[in-house]
Amino acid sequence: MKKIIIIVSVLIIVLLGLFGLYSRGVFKKIEEESKNYSKIEIPRDGKFGFLRNAFDMELEKIEDTGATWLRPNFGYFVWGAMQKNESAPIDFSQTDELVNQAQKRGLNLSVTLFPFADWDQKVDGEKCKVSENDDMLPKSKGGVTTLGLPYYRCNPNNWTAYEKWLTAVVERYDGDGKNDMRGLQSPIMHYEIGNEPDLTLGDDPNNKEGMVFYLGTPENYAELLQKSYRVIKLANSDAQVLIAAPAGVQSEFMRFWERVFFIPKISNYFDIANIHCISAPNQDKNDPNSVSAEDLNVTAYKNLLAKYKITKPIWVTEAENVQGNNVAKNVDRLRQSVKNALKNGAEKIFFTGASFANDPMRYTSEILLNEKKYYTNIILMFK
Repeated sequence: MKKIIIIVSVLIIVLLGLFGLYSRGVFKKIEEESKNYSKIEIPRDGKFGFLRNAFDMELEKIEDTGATWLRPNFGYFVWGAMQKNESAPIDFSQTDELVNQAQKRGLNLSVTLFPFADWDQKVDGEKCKVSENDDMLPKSKGGVTTLGLPYYRCNPNNWTAYEKWLTAVVERYDGDGKNDMRGLQSPIMHYEIGNEPDLTLGDDPNNKEGMVFYLGTPENYAELLQKSYRVIKLANSDAQVLIAAPAGVQSEFMRFWERVFFIPKISNYFDIANIHCISAPNQDKNDPNSVSAEDLNVTAYKNLLAKYKITKPIWVTEAENVQGNNVAKNVDRLRQSVKNALKNGAEKIFFTGASFANDPMRYTSEILLNEKKYYTNIILMFK
C-alpha cells in the first residue's frame, strides 16, 4: 500500500509539473497574444475622415464610405469635463468609450484638446466667460445633457494642473503599456490644440451670440500651443500635434493667424498645419472665399504659411463646399475641390457631412445617411 501511495504521489507531482509547464506556456502564449493584440494599429495612411458626433458612430457607420479617420465633435477631451476640480480623479469613461467604438470600427482618431475648466478659469471673470446663448454650451433635453464646452474659455490659470491632466490623457492612449486604457488596440497619435481660436467675439464687445471656441489673443493661443506641445511630446515623443485651424480665409481670421505665425520659432511647436473650409450655402460663386474653396482653402493657407517661411504637412479637418441647393452640382463641386486640395498639398481631408441639398438642418445623421453614397464615391475615386 505504501508503494502505491508513493507511486500515485509521484504521478501527481509529475502531472502537476507537466501541467505547470503547459499552463505557463499557454499563459505565456495568451500574454504574448494579448500584448500583440494591444499593439495592433489601424493603418494611418488613409486620406479621408469625418468630423462627426461620436455618439452617432453606430448609426452613421462612416467606415462604410472607406473613411479611416474620425475627428470627434467637441466635448470629449475637455479638461473641466474630465476633472471636476484639481484634486479630483480624471474621469476617462466617455473618452474610453469613444476610443473603444472607434477602434472597433477601424477608425483612427484625431482628437481636439480643450484646456477649459470653469473651476480653474472663473477667477478671470467675465472676460473669459461666454454668454448663455453660446452654441457650444452643453444642452439638456429630455433628461439627457449633450456634450459641449464650459462657460470659461481662456488659457489655464493653473498650468501645472492642466499639464498633469494632459499628461494623463496622452499616457492613457499612447499604447506603451504604462497606464494605458484596458483593451487599447490603436493608440491615439494625433492631438489638435483647440478649435478655431480665431472665431472669437471680434471687435464688438456687445457681440454675445453664436459660437466662441476661445477667449484669448493670438499670443495667448501661441503660449497654449507651446506648453501643450512640450507636454504631449514628453508623454509620447511619437505623437503628432496639430495646430488649430483658421475658421476660414476671411481677413479677420487671417489677421489672428498672422500674429501667431509672427512669433519666433512658433513652427517648432506643431507638426501638422491645419485649415477649415466651411461653406456659406448662398455664397456668390465669384466671391473670393468661394474661389478659395475650390481647393478647400489649401492654397490660401499655404501662402499664409509661406509668408512666415513655414513648411508643414497640411490637413483639412473640416471640409465642405456647398453653394445653392442643386445636389448634383454640389457633389461635383466637392469632388473637384477634393481633387484640387490633394493636388495642391493636402494630406488628409475630413468631411463635415454638410447637406448637398442645402437642407437647413445641415449636419444631421439622417442627412448623412441619405447622402453617404456621394462621399463613398468621392473617397473611392481618390483613395
